[in-house]
Amino acid sequence: MDDLKALLWISTVGCLVAERENVEPTRPINSWNEEVTWNNGRSSTQLRKNDVLVRLSIGNLVGQKMTVNNVPWVPDRDPMEQIRKDWTYFEPNPIPPLNNVTVVTFLGIPYAEPPVSQRRFKPPQLLTKLPGKQPFLALQHSPSCAQNVEARPTLFINDPYSFHVSEDCLYLNIFTPSTSLDGRPVIVFFHGGNFQTGSSNEWPGHVLSSRGIVVVTVNYRLGAFGFLSFGDANTGNYGLQDQRTALQFVQDHIASFGGDPRQVTIVGHDAGAVSVGLHMLSPFSKNLFRAGAAMSGAEISYHSTIGKPALAFNNTMKLGQYLGCTQPAAEHVWDCILTRSTNDIIQAAQTIPVEYNRYLFLPHVDGRFIPAHPMVLLNSFPTAVTNYPSAVPYLTGFNREDGSEVVLEDRLLGEFNDFILVDHEYLKNYVLEYAFRRNYTTNREAVAEAIIDRYTYWPDASDERAVKREFIHMVTDAYYVAPISLSAHLHSAAGSRVFMYVNNYEFGRGSNQQLFPNWMTVCHDCDLYLLFGFPFMPKDLLPKHFENITWTDADRNASQLLTSIFRQFATYMNPNIPTDSSWLAFEPRRHWYLNFNYSLFSNFTKPGTLERDYRWESVSFWNIYIPSLVQYMTTTFPSLEVKIRKELVIYQIALGIVLCILCVILILMCLFAYLLFERNPKRIVSELNHGRLIHNVNHHFSRQSSQESCL
Repeated sequence: MDDLKALLWISTVGCLVAERENVEPTRPINSWNEEVTWNNGRSSTQLRKNDVLVRLSIGNLVGQKMTVNNVPWVPDRDPMEQIRKDWTYFEPNPIPPLNNVTVVTFLGIPYAEPPVSQRRFKPPQLLTKLPGKQPFLALQHSPSCAQNVEARPTLFINDPYSFHVSEDCLYLNIFTPSTSLDGRPVIVFFHGGNFQTGSSNEWPGHVLSSRGIVVVTVNYRLGAFGFLSFGDANTGNYGLQDQRTALQFVQDHIASFGGDPRQVTIVGHDAGAVSVGLHMLSPFSKNLFRAGAAMSGAEISYHSTIGKPALAFNNTMKLGQYLGCTQPAAEHVWDCILTRSTNDIIQAAQTIPVEYNRYLFLPHVDGRFIPAHPMVLLNSFPTAVTNYPSAVPYLTGFNREDGSEVVLEDRLLGEFNDFILVDHEYLKNYVLEYAFRRNYTTNREAVAEAIIDRYTYWPDASDERAVKREFIHMVTDAYYVAPISLSAHLHSAAGSRVFMYVNNYEFGRGSNQQLFPNWMTVCHDCDLYLLFGFPFMPKDLLPKHFENITWTDADRNASQLLTSIFRQFATYMNPNIPTDSSWLAFEPRRHWYLNFNYSLFSNFTKPGTLERDYRWESVSFWNIYIPSLVQYMTTTFPSLEVKIRKELVIYQIALGIVLCILCVILILMCLFAYLLFERNPKRIVSELNHGRLIHNVNHHFSRQSSQESCL
């Protein structure tokens, strides 16, 4: 018996250890993440050579200097601002072609209390005091937020995730050129991952900060931990509230890092881009930023938000059922979910079939943080029905093949055939599932047929390479091109000054470059690789899969151009670079966009060409034709109802024919009477009068005879 108990005890401890290695379990309310060694292995808190001390109202913290080598700029000057060599006057103080720029990094700064124990599934609480010993050593990354790391859309599905995950994850990273100078523009970046995966740690801000910008990257709660909801105003949207709390933290403290709280630009990618749009519409985020940039995402995308409270409520109840929480009262189900472990919630959320939308747990229209559906809000602003909380300058855009992330999300494709097998049958099945999850309650079959017809490769439906290209075009149009174009249109009509770009730059493919397979051109994250300066990044800061990549000069030039665009936008709220001011604002009737493709030009003065109406046929197909097709009622009813409707139509047609015949007869009779009267009217009148006289005499005699009979 003792041996059995010992065996059970060892087994239990082993399971707990295994689970701890996967995700950090819930901790007491006043504890902090045990995996983070706040002193970074130091025996004392004495400052070292490259340390930088910053004093905040909530405590002191220490960051570290790092050097970005061989970049063609310095923080306070852009080489594009210099006088060109072909001009008459020469630049009096030219920037050297290669420079070593120092950046100060502060990693893993907590901005809110840990959302664990009694704070689980509740709004964040702004941090009032830094934890641990003083000064706080912000020298290493914090854990990523709890998520299913196996669901990440990545080429390298068999490689382990680089960071720990935990529910205690409300941290941010700050990268600044200097803490001694004030007034630098600030970029706050929200990572992507469809609100299900991702981390701020994946996007080091060293190179972008070396352009003279204070860069802040933010973690926020994901999946069920960030968006579990009853569909009401009191639950859910915790991930968005995390972001809002981080923005408040930036307002309170960014001046100590050399940033100007009045010059904050929020930038997001994918789900982060959706977040940017939602913050622009939310009254709770007003005055926390002055400009917004949304990359590869839009708040009006159907798969980005949940508009029906009942759907959010049902998803929570489903999660409870899968976790064994079957209480009759909804609040008791909620309390039961609170007792479940991090790993149990992640696994249950991954197991539940998704009936509508792409994911179970997303931002929902709560009537409070999100006052109404984004489409309704944006359509109402031009009529002044409601106030536009943040009609700020807006930069938006996407990559040519953003839909490649949908292919990468299918793990079976990667595990068994390196994401190669996308045939026509796969496309058809995906479209049918899309139409079902999109919740087209009427005409669903017709919608699916229209989509399949538009994106079938008709020359040869068995050509898998061509079919795969059409599939990527389809999901790119549906999830990115159409909603982002419509969002730009609505924001422009509502009062924002909007600029749009399309990234068409393809990275160079050296002989030793294995990152991008041949079928992948301008991928979902390609604009981020340029924005965060991966071609200039020190190899030890790059993600593991980029360490052996050979970047070309064209890659570095493209990265310099895109960082210049965002530098200009964050500084002047206008993305035009000094050497080219041809980029016009997106207008409701003139849909201008920058075709970003540096490789089209032989010189280094233009980032691309100004064009109009990107893929307008596809945009019209998704934004106009499909919605109108949904509204058009066809025979998508049960068979008995179809039969009754057909019989009703036949009856209505027959009745209409009979009524028409009667009307014709009546008209002919009237016409005949009219013609007869016109031919001899006096005779007809005399005959009528004679008829009345005879009628009166007969009436008189009949009355007299009746009286005599009575006598």
